[in-house]
Amino acid sequence: MVSAAGFSQLSDLHYLPPLKQGGNNQAVTQQSIYLSTPETTAFPVNIYQGTSTSTYSSTTLSKTTPQEIVLANGDNNITMMVNDSTGVVLTGGGLRLEAPGGQKFYVNYRGRSGSQATSLTSKGRQAMGTHFKWGGTPNKGTQGSLTNSLGIMATEDGTTVTVSGYDPGCEFRLGNDRDGITADSYTINLDANESFVFEAYVGETPANADGWLGADVISNNPIVISNGGLNTSVRTGYSGRDAAIDQPVPQNKLGKEYVFIRGNGTSETEIPIIIGTQNGTNIYVNGSTTPIATINDGDYFEIPESNYSVSSAGGNMYVTTSKDAYAYQLMAGASAIYTQGLNFIAPVNCLLPDTVDNITHIEDAAGITMTGGVTLIASTSTPDANITVTDGSGPVVLPAPSTVAGTSLWKTYYVAGLTGDVTVESTGPIAVGFIGFSGARGIAGYFSGFDTVPEVDLQVTGGGCLPNAEVVVVDPNFDDYQWFENGALIAGANSATYTPTNAGDYYVRVTKGGCSYDSQPLTAYYCEPDIILRKDADQNTVTEGDTVTFTITVETLGIDPVTNLVLTDVLPPGLELISSSVSKGTFTYPDWNVGGMTSGDLETLTLVTRASLANIYMTTANYTNTVSNSQDQVDSNITTDDPSETVTVNRSSPTNVITNRKITYRVNRN
Repeated sequence: MVSAAGFSQLSDLHYLPPLKQGGNNQAVTQQSIYLSTPETTAFPVNIYQGTSTSTYSSTTLSKTTPQEIVLANGDNNITMMVNDSTGVVLTGGGLRLEAPGGQKFYVNYRGRSGSQATSLTSKGRQAMGTHFKWGGTPNKGTQGSLTNSLGIMATEDGTTVTVSGYDPGCEFRLGNDRDGITADSYTINLDANESFVFEAYVGETPANADGWLGADVISNNPIVISNGGLNTSVRTGYSGRDAAIDQPVPQNKLGKEYVFIRGNGTSETEIPIIIGTQNGTNIYVNGSTTPIATINDGDYFEIPESNYSVSSAGGNMYVTTSKDAYAYQLMAGASAIYTQGLNFIAPVNCLLPDTVDNITHIEDAAGITMTGGVTLIASTSTPDANITVTDGSGPVVLPAPSTVAGTSLWKTYYVAGLTGDVTVESTGPIAVGFIGFSGARGIAGYFSGFDTVPEVDLQVTGGGCLPNAEVVVVDPNFDDYQWFENGALIAGANSATYTPTNAGDYYVRVTKGGCSYDSQPLTAYYCEPDIILRKDADQNTVTEGDTVTFTITVETLGIDPVTNLVLTDVLPPGLELISSSVSKGTFTYPDWNVGGMTSGDLETLTLVTRASLANIYMTTANYTNTVSNSQDQVDSNITTDDPSETVTVNRSSPTNVITNRKITYRVNRN
């Protein structure tokens, strides 16, 4: 039961933050770091542990001499933490790898135990940033060692990191106490090369299964994170497990267009996972103009496997989002449910690299020999003859490409049976992944660049808030411009500057040299407080005794914070409260004490009610449920609220019929 997942990113500097497994050797025992490079001239690489200025290890690297650095087994307190080193600031955890001469190289961590394995490849300097989402896959099983982990490593002194936005029910390990951290947000202070590890142990509370997924990780200085499950299970109520981890990039390096290529798994283990970074993010599949889902900031959605072009290795899926989003891919090396791995997927673009050189030891997972194959995304403008794949045995014959539904720009390949060091070369942009398996063991990874697209920086001018603000391209040296508001094209907005009329998310699509790129989004807010209330019911016509679930959302689009916010929801007669849950604050009927909110925050209250008729003479009744708000500031109500829902309740038809019966009495006379 082994799988591994890894990305590659060429860089002269790499960080490997530590992580936490469910128990020593439960996911990882043997561990190695694989180093490779396209450089033909050998150069030195130094490896440092934690804050130490002395080298942990040093080696010399070239294209013909890839290296494997063997690490201590199990919970070595370098890459995998013991209990006492979890939930506390660490000076000896994690690794930093650098080439003093500035040469670029790949760093891929692989670990295994008797039944599981995993892999994580550093994204190099592209992994450094100040705003991330905690990513991974929902951990649905029942096995005792299931756990989810987040490792954070600082790159500068005086770094403050806050993790927030997770389910309030989540409980994280603090030393030997699996629920030692229960606060709704948590702040850590780190200096350069110090680290901190979170563990959400699934057996501790149901919220730890996926309540951490999509949480914000925000810092004042650049950090690097790694995340995922050690161990993780994809089937509810199932004990089979595997390990699935990866290293993402920060939010300002994401995109909106992705191509997925499936592995050898089943409907449960071949699933793209999209995590929203903005409210109202639409997800589209295979060119459809109807979104398969709409998610908010911090929400996630699992796209069903049935959307792949075929249900076998090499099937593809085209996914676009209306706003920038994280894209992970759950995939498997074999059909067994316990061979899953996790890939963090890079968005496709016309400046992807044209060479991946090389994937070293494609069939090796810290000593386990597997049969490897590659998945390949290529530009349709590149002739098939211009794409070559070479492994340890020499050149490989490519199969026919597969078209990608929904786009004419990309085609895909699946090339099986590869061994040794693998190189893929093309005359156009490519993105390369790999999968492999041996019996119940599986391996998966993905190679694609995050450093090839130019940055399109935006700023707000004119006081910084509406109605006087403008959004401006900082360095307007592109050929063409097209502005978008909340993912929708703004007709006629084709200059380097745009003046918004509504609060919302704005980005610009620029064109240069025939390639188009989207800027990262920038949100414009009103100068005055604007609190938006929305209420939805899961059904509006019911029979007495049915349940009705109301979802109340509150969002603030004013530039300044809102304080002491309280929402009041008095249920009308005929609607009885059964249960409630909130994303923030506390609810004591009828008041939801949200507290403070900052620009763009969106919080949710869910009320489960039971419908009835107010008196026995009614056959039907309409009940309108309305929510209201109060706070320290005056709500300008620039945006129209939708605070009410009406529910029609009908009397249920009787199921028992009572009929009259004639009874005859006989009276005896004496």
